Amino acid sequence: IFIFFLFLVFCSTSVTADWWDDFTAGVSEKLKFRGGRVEEELIPFSSAANWVKETAGPAVREKFNSVKETLQDPETHKQAKEWINEKAEAASEFAQTEILPELKKIYEAATAETTTNKQKK
Repeated sequence: IFIFFLFLVFCSTSVTADWWDDFTAGVSEKLKFRGGRVEEELIPFSSAANWVKETAGPAVREKFNSVKETLQDPETHKQAKEWINEKAEAASEFAQTEILPELKKIYEAATAETTTNKQKK
């Protein structure tokens, strides 16, 4: 739950995807240039470099901005809080009905053996 909350806080802060532009430009340049010179015979690498810079980069940026807007929406926070509360209630109910009775049986069995051994002495 804490990690989810931390993720929400991180994504809802003022973050830009400029690092992504730098990354895609770097990948594109590395695909275009090899050993400091243009590799004209590496047409597939040049096509991949253009695809990274012109298609993949903008698509990731658009998705990033979309997710950021969604996470900054107050309704999203309300829904996330409701979801977390539902899951917490379900976990509590499960612990009360399934786990605690079994733990009680284990405790009673352990203490019964201890009590029996004390009475024999």
